[in-house]
Amino acid sequence: MSSLILDTETSDTENAEVLSLAWAASPFHESEAQMVFFKPSRPIKFGALAVHHILEEDLAGSRPSSEAPGVAPKVDYWIGHNIDFDWRVMGEPPVKRICTLALSRSLWPELDAHNLSAVAYYVLGATPETRALLRSAHNALADVLICSKILDVIVKVLRVTDERQLWELSEEARIPKIMTFGKHKGKPISDVDRGYANWYRRQEDTDPYLLEAFKRARI
Repeated sequence: MSSLILDTETSDTENAEVLSLAWAASPFHESEAQMVFFKPSRPIKFGALAVHHILEEDLAGSRPSSEAPGVAPKVDYWIGHNIDFDWRVMGEPPVKRICTLALSRSLWPELDAHNLSAVAYYVLGATPETRALLRSAHNALADVLICSKILDVIVKVLRVTDERQLWELSEEARIPKIMTFGKHKGKPISDVDRGYANWYRRQEDTDPYLLEAFKRARI
């Protein structure tokens, strides 16, 4: 088995094209940290620009973003904070995904936020050193290295020794216990009525983890 911590920065959140791709070693697999830039076929949206500050002129001479899916090393597992987004913009390759966002929500439900920076402050400490580290957040390589530090803590807390164990725990952490949308938002999954659950099952692009939660609750 092999794994990488991976992150992307993109041109938008919908119809997104990869602008930068970075990866680094996981606790289970050695790899040199790298970052590659790509040129999109469409203008970068201002909302995305405000997050990562990658200008189109920075990408002059870079390879087209359509080539991004073939650049990342071939491994069995990708690890990242909300890794599903990166997986989608990279063309949904046949790789298992380990989500540190889901694991953080499961391990530390008391936190008021679970984004990368918030979890970093929690596990690394609200110190000037952590603040300095996070000032580079939303740079793909910086986010990978921040995620790596969070992952080291998660691995120690969960006492896992390989990617397979961590993936299984990530899959379990993804199954929601509380509804996050709709008329039942904020309620336990077990309180959702069968009619609503059946309505959701008929929708397009359903969340397989929410469907599993309904199944476990027998609704």
